[in-house]
Amino acid sequence: MLIGKKSQKGLSHYSNLLLSVICLGVIGSCQSRESLLVIRAPDASTLQTEAFDSVTNVEKLDEKILTKASHLYLGTPVTDLGFDERSYIERYLEAGGLVTFSCRDTIYNWGQITGFLESKTAQIQCEENPALGISFPDYSRAKTRVRPGMDRLVREVLVAPLREPMALVVTENSVVYWIERKGTINRYDPGTGQSEEIDKLEVYTGEEDGLLGMVLDPNYKENHWAYVFYSPPGDEPKQHVSRFCFTSEGFDRDSEKVIIEIPTQRDECCHSAGDLEFDREGNLYIATGDNTFSRASDGFTPLDERPGRSAFDSQKSSSNTMDKRGKILRIHPEKDGTYTIPEGNLFPQDTTEGLPEIYVMGARNPFTVAINQDKGWLYWGDVGPDGNVTSERGPTAHDEINFATRPGNYGWPYFNANNLAYADYDFETGELGPRFDPSAPRNTSVNNTGAVNLPPAVPAMVYYTFDETAQFPGVGKGSRSVGVGEVYDYDNTRRHGYEFPEYFHHKLFAFDWARDWIKVVSQDKEGNFLSIEPFLDQTTLASPIDMAFGPDGALYVLEYGIGYFTDNRDSKLIKLHFINGNRPPVARIAETVTNGALPLKLMLSAKESSDPDDRAQLAHSWQVTGPENFSLEGDLNEINLTKAGTYEVQLLTRDEHGATSTDQMQVIAGNTAPQVSIQFADNQSFYWPGRPVVYEVLVTDVEDGILGDGIAPDRVTVGLSKYNGSDNRAPASLAALDAENTKGLAPGLQLIQASDCKSCHKLDEQSIGPSFYQIAEKYDQDYIAIELLAKKIINGGSGVWGDGMMIGHPDFSMAAAKQIVDYIFSVNDPVEDEFESIGVKGRLSTTGMTDEHLRISASYTDDGNPGVDKLTGTIEKTLSIPVLQAEQADELIDLSIVGPVENGDARFVVNSGSNPTMVYRGVDLTNISSLSVAYFFSEANETVAPVEIALYLDTPDGPLAGKVGLNPVQSGREARMELNTSGTYDLYFILKSSEGAYQLGINEIKFSINPSKE
Repeated sequence: MLIGKKSQKGLSHYSNLLLSVICLGVIGSCQSRESLLVIRAPDASTLQTEAFDSVTNVEKLDEKILTKASHLYLGTPVTDLGFDERSYIERYLEAGGLVTFSCRDTIYNWGQITGFLESKTAQIQCEENPALGISFPDYSRAKTRVRPGMDRLVREVLVAPLREPMALVVTENSVVYWIERKGTINRYDPGTGQSEEIDKLEVYTGEEDGLLGMVLDPNYKENHWAYVFYSPPGDEPKQHVSRFCFTSEGFDRDSEKVIIEIPTQRDECCHSAGDLEFDREGNLYIATGDNTFSRASDGFTPLDERPGRSAFDSQKSSSNTMDKRGKILRIHPEKDGTYTIPEGNLFPQDTTEGLPEIYVMGARNPFTVAINQDKGWLYWGDVGPDGNVTSERGPTAHDEINFATRPGNYGWPYFNANNLAYADYDFETGELGPRFDPSAPRNTSVNNTGAVNLPPAVPAMVYYTFDETAQFPGVGKGSRSVGVGEVYDYDNTRRHGYEFPEYFHHKLFAFDWARDWIKVVSQDKEGNFLSIEPFLDQTTLASPIDMAFGPDGALYVLEYGIGYFTDNRDSKLIKLHFINGNRPPVARIAETVTNGALPLKLMLSAKESSDPDDRAQLAHSWQVTGPENFSLEGDLNEINLTKAGTYEVQLLTRDEHGATSTDQMQVIAGNTAPQVSIQFADNQSFYWPGRPVVYEVLVTDVEDGILGDGIAPDRVTVGLSKYNGSDNRAPASLAALDAENTKGLAPGLQLIQASDCKSCHKLDEQSIGPSFYQIAEKYDQDYIAIELLAKKIINGGSGVWGDGMMIGHPDFSMAAAKQIVDYIFSVNDPVEDEFESIGVKGRLSTTGMTDEHLRISASYTDDGNPGVDKLTGTIEKTLSIPVLQAEQADELIDLSIVGPVENGDARFVVNSGSNPTMVYRGVDLTNISSLSVAYFFSEANETVAPVEIALYLDTPDGPLAGKVGLNPVQSGREARMELNTSGTYDLYFILKSSEGAYQLGINEIKFSINPSKE
């Protein structure tokens, strides 16, 4: 049996059984090859590996190493594997490779592996001491496609900003039309790159209603029909699905045919849905929401049967077989504006059991639908309720991606996710009834006008809650608002080199409005779920709300922007496409002078240009335009500018296939920018509290002179700012920030930026929740308010700002939640002056200061010259106390941060690899006599190996500035390192031990000033 193996002592971190997945292949003549065991595990030091010629333990798998592997041992949970790693493992198994998984984790949510097991080409063994077998894979047998490199994906913003975009359609000429909730219809022309509003329908926009859905007729090229789902104005609460004659100028009102009406209630919000989609047979699918107020049921299912509370009871709609709401309807529009019922809907046409239009019932808010046109499979995203706890009333809430090959009941309001059942609940008495039965659900509500006995409930294909969901790794956590985009059809896409690759054929593109991601769902030929893989995440998206593939194979995406019912500044229409063949080169002008006196010698170099496909030959041409013009060829040119003025320099780089790209810069000849600097008597990085900071500003200008000789001091602007912790110039608007742009910000703001808070709260505008300004004004900054709001952030809550429910954030510690509250309380504090004006030289008192930062800025604008603009020179220096926190290093190698961001300086780093290194960039060591390292060992005794910390300058193998031993017996102390170096360097602190394993924590590094400077 070719299976994994462990020693008699057992793996130190994996003492349980091993799960072995074995692909049996023909070894044949490959026996002469050297055998290689590849390990992906934090620690496999006790694993028996004697049978192999060589062994390697990798942090991340790639196909290059697996093609050489004779066996793969995985001692890490499957959920820790990246999607690409899983793909490489699948191909390795197809090629005949052998894989052993540790039994720490299951693989039930990895459908591709299940296929190997069922086909008997893989076997599972759980033994105490299985042996690790040897094989030599043949990659000609690997059929799984490798995921395309995401560096080939191009994201292009077509139009921004928009006004509550809801849905889009793409014509055969790649013209994009999109609708907005308040009734506007817009057009983007790819030929001109221009967009315009072309029409506006009068619609009712209360609650979530408005212009909600649009789809073109399958024969649009001939008949110019478009179908829209909208809320007509007037006193009668209803939705219309109408057909219009539609052109580039908008809708012909006289052509309207109301295909179907959907009665609603407009007394309470929410859940209108409204998406439309045609299948290949010309059947129209219509998504309708449950039209139920959901915020009065504590985050569970709304089953309020009290008199006058129909709007609070989803049983009147979703589970009512005689109601069109909470459904996906399926009809066949006819030419005369009527419709017929296609075969295969949920209820027969000649029965009183249910409406014949119903294809799917039991939906809550099926906001978007999609169809696999080749197979006729239907998908929809169903947004779940707000609850985040499981109790006797039912499960914690989930969002769902549903999938149907036939009509069915998908469970709402009695079930969620994979048929997790709610309990019946009496809203009058608060008494709990029995859990609903998914095999035989019953609707006994007084608001039900349909059948009591309902079809069995069908579980969702993908479902996830507010927390991490192990079955579907990578979906994230926090607020949820799922949707489906489209199933990619590679076979019917025009080939022009920019279409999505065949890898994505028949895969579903799904999105989450609140979590700002797009993911790709794969199924097997029978429709069984295989995987959900990453595609785009929150670094590039702002609440996607609809998407569609064009015939050009590009994916067009509408981004609603952060904030409900708002014309968000970050809303946009984007286009995503791949560069499948040759990619254009990257033109880049190497750094050169940008200004100077006449004559100005200008070196033009294209040496930093590159080709992403690594082809050697690139051709470069230059155009210099201004008072003098030059046309040049080659990667290196030198020219002399003899006439004053502004010059535009453009570099055009062409590869051997003719693809091009450009770079450009501006040069000013006839004036030299002033040089401004600030000198400090002690040190350019640090100040020592209690010791005055002596400084002087220096200005030199070729044309004007120097400060004090040609340049008057009063023409130099010098400012001083003092601030604690975060940079007090952080942008005020959350919309201007992203999760990747938080360095230097207050911890509370960092936590907000990295969470889902922005989905419901804005700084100064009310969204689904109150603005931060409103919260700050409502509460006093007292202990009780901070505690109250911190607990609400963690546990969730409702009722203070209306009926909206705030989802809980149980992953936040109380300290983290308090940091967020502290930041919110600060948003309406009086704004202090940006800086105070100071002289061009002086002494700054630091008496009473403890940990503030000192920022000194200076600028000077010169006089310019005839025909040449004035130029400004600026400088900014920030001095901090002489302490470097370990967790704030510019780079950490083989070191891990312990503690969340809200712990601030209480955090520390511990070694987690073989070469622990802390890197701090641009630190001045002038007048520094020594430094002290605050450290501790996990075991402070003589059995722990001693460790040395060494400081190297500029590179890991640069000059040695000093070193000191860290004694385990003296753990919890400071080790002093003597220094005798001046100048500014990148500091590399490297931990070394010659006697084996150790566990070391470092808190901070303190610098001492030379005693002679005291």
